[in-house]
Formats: sequence, C-alpha cells, structure tokens
Amino acid sequence: MKEKLIYDINQYITYLNNTGLFVTVHGKGISGLLEHNIHRNPFCSLVKTYEDAWKKCVHCQQKIFKEYKKGCLFGMCYAGVEEYVFFVNDKTFISVSGYGINRKKATERISRLSQEFYFKKSELLRIYDNSLKHKEENIEELSVIIKPLCHMLNLLQLLLADIPETETQSAAFDSLLAFVQHNFMHDITIRDIAQACACSESTVCHLFKQYTGFPVKKYITVLRIEQAKKLLETSDIPISTVAQMCGFSNINYFPTAFKKYEGVNPTEYRALAVVS
Repeated sequence: MKEKLIYDINQYITYLNNTGLFVTVHGKGISGLLEHNIHRNPFCSLVKTYEDAWKKCVHCQQKIFKEYKKGCLFGMCYAGVEEYVFFVNDKTFISVSGYGINRKKATERISRLSQEFYFKKSELLRIYDNSLKHKEENIEELSVIIKPLCHMLNLLQLLLADIPETETQSAAFDSLLAFVQHNFMHDITIRDIAQACACSESTVCHLFKQYTGFPVKKYITVLRIEQAKKLLETSDIPISTVAQMCGFSNINYFPTAFKKYEGVNPTEYRALAVVS
C-alpha cells in the first residue's frame, strides 16, 4: 500500500503542477517524494544556482514551522517570492509558490539579495516580472485542491512510522536523489554521488534505474536541461552563462545536448519562447 500511495501522491502533485501551480512538499516523512521538494519556478531556479543562496533558502524555510498553528498562511520568502503554505502537521507542509503580488516589498528584498550574492538586480527583476504569477489565488478554492494532498501525506507518514528508514532501499535512493537535486548544477560524477552517500557506484546506477527508469547520467542531464529552459524563457542571460549555471562544464557540448532533448538549439528555443 505504501508504494501505491507514494505513486498516487506523486501523480497528484504532477497533475497540480501541470495545471499551472508550483506545488512542493517540505519537512520530514516525505520518503519517495523528494522530486517535489524543490521550488522549480524560474525565479527560484535562478536563485538556487548560487549554493549559498540555496542554503539560506533552506535555513529560512525551517522558520515556517513556527507558524504551524495557523494552519494556512500566505507570505514572502527572503528572496521576494510569495507562497501559500498549508501545514500537514508540525513536521510537514505543502507550498504553492511562484507568486509576485507585492512588487514594492519584493524589490527591496531583491536588492538585498543582489548585494549579498552578487546577482544582477535587473535580471532578477526581469525574471520576477516575466515568470511569477501576479494575481492572488482564491484561498478557499486552493484549499479544496490542496487538502486531499494533506490527508494523503498524513496517511503516508502513518504507514512509514513503523518502518526503520535506514533499512529500506527507498531511503537509500532518497539520499542519492537529495544529493543530485542539490548538486546537479555542479560537475558531479557517479563517483561523487557514491562517495557522498556512502555506497558503491553500482548501487547508485541500480537505484536510479529502478526508481526513475533512467540511467543516472541521463537523469542529471534532464535536470540540467529543464533548469536551462526556465532561464532561457525568462532571462537574457548569455547562453554560455546559462550552460555553466546549469552544470554543463563543457559549454560547447550544451547546444548539442539541448537539441537532443528539445529538438532545437538554445538560441532557437529562446527565440520561440519570446514569440509565444
């Protein structure tokens, strides 16, 4: 039942994201759901290309749990992005993010962000204007959509409560996936993943194939391509810089890899995004 429930939760989150919502799950007891643990709207994707900025994001995220008793809240992160937060319990919450409602307040935070982490303020503001949603959701309607996910996560945590996490293959994969999700922008290898997660390279390859259906190198490449697409769609960042920011150490290979997955090269993709 656990595996079926994890599958259904993943499918439901994917469905919600396909409707235009940016839904993620954070906290403890989310084994098997780490694919949905990272904000992937274009603005957040750019911020997380700087490791220190990402670390600050994770640190600030933990403060949200102090608001647990409120049940649901709407607020702005340190980088200037607004989100709706629905608490599953005192250990887990669901975020619906990617909103830019209060531009004045966001601009102040973006200014601080650019000074602290050397982002280009004008580029951040461009992506803020082009990629975020600038209209509030109807909180009652949004709650109707998110509450079933809260209940499914509660049930999953009950099912996981009696399973020693360190003894499961899925927990081992979660460890591998977490490392890849946080480091794919760097030039990581299978050996790096194995060493970071204290397992063999063959285990890394086996678990990625088992749980994602992809070889680990292909999985990383897809993550990098998806990151690059967001930056190409919403910014004027030079293509060579986009390649480096997304983990392509060989920038000359980037157009080839991109065209293999998207059918067009990065320059053509950006032009098509502007037209549409």
